[in-house]
Amino acid sequence: MSNSITAFVLVGLAVNIYVGVQGVPLAKSVSQTETRQNSDIKPVEIPDFISTDPTYRIDCSPDEDEYRSFCQQNLSKNRTSNITSASCTARGCIYDSNAISGTPTCYIPLEKGGYELKEGPNQISNAVTQYKLARLSTPSSKFSMFNHDIENLKVQVSVSGPEMIRMTIRDDNAERYEVPVPIQWSPSVPPTSAPPKIQFQMTKTVNEQVGFRVYRTDTQSILFDTTFFANGFIYDDNFLQIVTTIPSKNAYGFGENGHNSFQHILKGSQRYGIFARDQWTLGENENSYGTHPFYMVIEPNGQTFGVWIFNSNAQDYKFDEFDVDKAMLTYRTIGGILDIFFFAGSTPEMVIRQYQSVIGKPYFPPYWAFGFQLCRYGYDTLDNMKAAMHRTLNASIPIDVHYGDIDYFHNRLDFTFDPINFKDIPEYIDWLHANGMKFITMLDPAIDTEAKDYPVYTEGQKADIWMKWPERRNLQFHETNDRKILGYVWPDGKTAFPDFFYPPTSDWWRTQILEYHNKIKFDGIWIDMNEPANFDTNKGTPWNYVYNHNGNNVTWNLTCPIEDEILENPPYKTAICGDYISDKTLCMIAELTDGKGKIYNHYDVHNLYGWSETVATVPVSRALDNKRSIVISRSTFATSGSISGHWLGDNTADWKHLKYNIIGMLEMNLFGIPYVGADICGFFANTTEQMCQRWMQLGAFNPFFRNHNGYKYGNDGPKFIDQDPAVFQESVVTSNRHAVELRYTLIPYLYTLFHRVHVSGGTVVRSMAHVFPTIAECWALDEQFLWDSSLLIAPVIYENHVNKSVYLPTTERWFDYYTGEEIKTLGQLTVPAPLDFIPLYLRGGAIIPHQQSAMNTVASRKKPLFLIVVLDKNQYAEGNLFFDDGESIDTYERSVYNYFIFNYNLQRLTIEPWTYNYPQMGNDIKLEDITIYGMDKAPTKVMWNGQDLVMSTQWTFDSTKNILRMTKLELNVAKIHKFNFV
Repeated sequence: MSNSITAFVLVGLAVNIYVGVQGVPLAKSVSQTETRQNSDIKPVEIPDFISTDPTYRIDCSPDEDEYRSFCQQNLSKNRTSNITSASCTARGCIYDSNAISGTPTCYIPLEKGGYELKEGPNQISNAVTQYKLARLSTPSSKFSMFNHDIENLKVQVSVSGPEMIRMTIRDDNAERYEVPVPIQWSPSVPPTSAPPKIQFQMTKTVNEQVGFRVYRTDTQSILFDTTFFANGFIYDDNFLQIVTTIPSKNAYGFGENGHNSFQHILKGSQRYGIFARDQWTLGENENSYGTHPFYMVIEPNGQTFGVWIFNSNAQDYKFDEFDVDKAMLTYRTIGGILDIFFFAGSTPEMVIRQYQSVIGKPYFPPYWAFGFQLCRYGYDTLDNMKAAMHRTLNASIPIDVHYGDIDYFHNRLDFTFDPINFKDIPEYIDWLHANGMKFITMLDPAIDTEAKDYPVYTEGQKADIWMKWPERRNLQFHETNDRKILGYVWPDGKTAFPDFFYPPTSDWWRTQILEYHNKIKFDGIWIDMNEPANFDTNKGTPWNYVYNHNGNNVTWNLTCPIEDEILENPPYKTAICGDYISDKTLCMIAELTDGKGKIYNHYDVHNLYGWSETVATVPVSRALDNKRSIVISRSTFATSGSISGHWLGDNTADWKHLKYNIIGMLEMNLFGIPYVGADICGFFANTTEQMCQRWMQLGAFNPFFRNHNGYKYGNDGPKFIDQDPAVFQESVVTSNRHAVELRYTLIPYLYTLFHRVHVSGGTVVRSMAHVFPTIAECWALDEQFLWDSSLLIAPVIYENHVNKSVYLPTTERWFDYYTGEEIKTLGQLTVPAPLDFIPLYLRGGAIIPHQQSAMNTVASRKKPLFLIVVLDKNQYAEGNLFFDDGESIDTYERSVYNYFIFNYNLQRLTIEPWTYNYPQMGNDIKLEDITIYGMDKAPTKVMWNGQDLVMSTQWTFDSTKNILRMTKLELNVAKIHKFNFV
């Protein structure tokens, strides 16, 4: 390819327009009010291989092409093409009857499509630049895929400091739906001391089609560039598409989907849909519960950047190979606007912190939320619920939380409990509290409209808080006499759905929760089915429908106007599962309101339903006892992690789901939701002893650690077996106990990590690529992971395997967690992993706080502390510990906490209470033991605060493993302690 000439804008302090050749800038100063015409935008030559290789064709019939990789559940094995030459050319595209498999039959010519620059750049402020575009379509080059193209666009580019850029593309002539989720974005120019790390460019092709480019100012690496596929930039009323190149094959993120690997597969890749759906994990390309169009890329040199698309409509994405060593992304959405954020990094952790500066830093769960938690759908009786708890306690397995699923409700009605099978549950919860444990209740949003004497519904009806049919079209008025939309979920009766955008709904919800808390003293709230889910929409009858309905054998279902409403049957459905976009949810024409005159179509805000319920739930959960509490939500959106946690939804007792557990944790940490975990041992189907044993080992390193299984398949299937950790044979129970005890010893460390991300942002569970982005061998690893950057977890996730393949980077010192022995042979290893063992490794340079285990966190918080010091190649290590009362709100913000700094350097160990405003800790806890791994020579004397410690009695040194152990120290945590090793 010949030299590319582009023009670009650096929005910054000097407000310069640059003209450069191959990224070599030459500056011209302009005033802030000056408008530069498009003569400054020079053409970029498109590489020949894009025009000659069919792989790079832009699909002109994505709605019909037989090669599209839509949701695998919906694809016919005998698909035939609906595309004809006539239908293709009618769109202004080229038809190729001999197209090879995997390439479009109908594609957009390079010279068609896209937009041209009509005005700009206009400097709106010193941090904001604006351009105006017009669609390129003339009588001689007419092109339109769906005939509702937006003719004029406004592109606004703003910067926030040196590391973040936002590009927002709107209709210049009409207002379109924009996501109403609050975020934090303050345009500001970079200070002169910190020049921009990334820069936006406007480019154009020889056909005048504009491209959008973002690149690094230091390496000139192009991070995002639509220029080569400018013909694929479509901005239709119900179809928005952008195609960009990516400077690396290492792409991670986008969700929530069932990915088979953490690193995206490019060769033979699938298209993934994003649309909140009541969909269990299959490991195909299904869309599931959450909406997170964020991805992160590690460049070949290890530099990393992130991109977030702020859109809440149904959307899909597909990564592909590009050129020899790069990738490309095709992104589509069917509503809203294009609002794209770029984060410069340049490390993975910096990318996530930058992203969280926009969406909010993770919330800080209470201490007890890091203990072991137990649940099942299908206890059926309080006796069975108690039996599972007592099995666990009698096996001496620590536990902090028991859950109530919908089977403890009366007829599966929210805010009730079964007066026969669970009549004594208030007393059972009191017993849990008396013994240091907690109870969490489930709540579903669907409210039964037909139950007798059910004030939850009648109060909601009085307040008129339901999602509604539009006034212009109400298909259920004959049975409701009002506008609420009815569906069918778990209760016996037809259900209405609260509109959580409407402020009176939050008042109603708060009242119901507080009144329910007067009956049973639950400690947290688990919100499920909040996509929102509805059973078998548009089908004959819901699978669980009560046919004998009020004495009449009837059939009924929610049927949406799919034949003549564009929102119900848009021209492009995206690659989501289901025959129609309303599959397993409510009709897209349903309406929600903010109560201030703003009406939202469900089509636009469907992906925000779980978020809106979470926003309504968190304040009242904290008001229960004026404690931190927890809310665990199934459906999430960007910003959800700043107030709540997430479990990965319905999985299966299948070995491949252990890997999905790891991938899900890693992705949710990228999405700003580190308090996450899977249903340990599997929700669907019967687990096996070995599977549950291995999953409990992995589960001990899920931040949200809950064993949970389901009831049965459908109405008539056999009930799944119990899988609580003490129900198995003795050897497995012992293994499970050890896994949970290991978790409890590490809770001080985990709690400290969550404090850090709450205050500073970032991740807790990290991939090897995240921690070692410059090491190519780490980029694809997803069967081992780390807490922070120091504790490496290598779970066995395959049946009958008693060895584990582990990669330990040669750039570091690594130690066996259990023995402290240094691993001398590094790189790719195979290590023993018998059934009762999970391999763990410590990276040199860390000091990890531990605490003796106990039967729950109330007891364990009073146990002695101990430290493991792991020295790096320079005989250095550091760490910290955050400790407060574990449950009060905003202890950090109110400075009611203790913060300890640990440092080992130059044969000196210092333990310092940097902040000490929670004196109760000192009354309960002593620092008992300190173990140091990797000392380079044996000390002859150990001194503590100037006093000699007694060798053999107070300290020993293992010269074979180079481990120093100091025991029975009983140190006052309120004091500074200094150790010298002579």
